[in-house]
Amino acid sequence: MINVVVLGGHGDGLVAAGVIHDMAQAGIAIRLAGYLNDALSVGELIHGAPVLGGTRDWRSLDDSHVFHVCLHKVGQMRQRSELIESFAIPDERLVRLIHPTATIAPDVIIQPGALIASHVTCQPGTKIGRYATVRAGANLGHDTVMEDFAYLGPNATLCGCARLLRGAHAGPNSVVIDGLQVGAFSVLAAGAAVMRNTETDSVWMGNPARCVR
Repeated sequence: MINVVVLGGHGDGLVAAGVIHDMAQAGIAIRLAGYLNDALSVGELIHGAPVLGGTRDWRSLDDSHVFHVCLHKVGQMRQRSELIESFAIPDERLVRLIHPTATIAPDVIIQPGALIASHVTCQPGTKIGRYATVRAGANLGHDTVMEDFAYLGPNATLCGCARLLRGAHAGPNSVVIDGLQVGAFSVLAAGAAVMRNTETDSVWMGNPARCVR
């Protein structure tokens, strides 16, 4: 049995909990053991699962527990990535969560701590980094790359050979055209259609997408 403890809570933490539930329903020996959350007290419940401590209390849990980190926040991923790395959770205790309805090509590389939600498609040659998140219905074309901490929102698309660099956030229904690169820690708003490379820490909106910050 895989005992998963989620670092986080409401929001993406509940998405992870839903993936764990559906994996268990599909016959995978996995369960949500609880949450590590800095805003709630030990014993409080998040949708029926207990808070076991704060985020830095992962070391107090024995090796029968593995962890999934759900601390992404739009526009704050530089700070959040530094926070997550400061926990120093070893890769062997980070769980990959892959929804049973996802379509994953045989050669796709998924690093520890990544989450693949329902009805995602990952085409051949895709690489997904540590702590990366791919939300429901998203499509990753052939030879695409999501670096560590990158986030691809619901129904968003990376066309062939496109890249989301470290901590980049692509909002729901956004599209990155073939071969383009979304800069580290930059943000694509919902529905943005990216037609050229974007700069680090920039924000893009519209179709075609324009830089607004």
